[in-house]
Amino acid sequence: MAVTKREKLLRLWMAIVIPFLVVFVIAGASYLWQQVFPAPAGPQGPAGQNADPAVLLQDPAFLTAMREALAKIDRGTMPVGVVDVSHNAWNIQGTDRLKDNPVVEGWLARLKDPAPSLWKTFPNIPNTDVPEFRTNGLQVPDGLEYGTYDSPFCSSHPCDMPVGAWEYRYITGDYKFLDTGCKGEGGRGCMLILVNIMDQSYTFRDQDVDNGFTLRGRYFNGDALEWGIWGLVSNGAANMLNMPTLAHPGEVLNSGDPGNSGANCGNPEACSSVDVMVVVHAGDAIIAVAKTTVTRP
Repeated sequence: MAVTKREKLLRLWMAIVIPFLVVFVIAGASYLWQQVFPAPAGPQGPAGQNADPAVLLQDPAFLTAMREALAKIDRGTMPVGVVDVSHNAWNIQGTDRLKDNPVVEGWLARLKDPAPSLWKTFPNIPNTDVPEFRTNGLQVPDGLEYGTYDSPFCSSHPCDMPVGAWEYRYITGDYKFLDTGCKGEGGRGCMLILVNIMDQSYTFRDQDVDNGFTLRGRYFNGDALEWGIWGLVSNGAANMLNMPTLAHPGEVLNSGDPGNSGANCGNPEACSSVDVMVVVHAGDAIIAVAKTTVTRP
């Protein structure tokens, strides 16, 4: 088929203009990148020209600037508690959304004090030390799924904390969550539990955990979450405190001798106490925050 004069002119125009546009776009993108992410001043010339990343990571000024930049990240704000529903060892503060969630208010009121000596196993199997923990054969209708875990968690800083619909996320390690945080010092361990009661997943973005461990899974009965959360906090604390625990019936996880599985708190004898924070939320709306400290009996 013959090519018309108009088509020839169009092809010639495209051959001239398209390369020009490509060069223009690349140059513009490069300029914008330099404006948004300017190269840090480094030891190898102005604006860090040809700066070696390995050298920068050893530069105290560069590390200080990075820490300051991370500290300025807006992670969000923990809402103010308007109703105090604390009891026994639990300090529980409800937001203005708690009154609209009587089921959550109910199980929080029934939540028992942590008992690490009673929860040698995870609350995904029957517990003979807690006969009132409801069972159906080998199933635990009020327990939790031991889903997927990740360690070390949050290898990049900051990092995201996704919580699935009708799921929990368990995190241990030094963390910064919204405008709160926990740093393990003097043998203290840190535990953060996020419980999403909504039928949609939610991600808390730009949070931070230092070399942490995380576990996520479903809860089986949202009307009786006091059992799953009691077991999760108690069993998790037992592991962090180097108390006797079982990975499965008959399979020792921690026995106190010769050392702690996971080297919690960074030493073979594990932590001497654990600061716990449980955040109950529906998507991005926080309903209540429960805090306690667990120590060896």
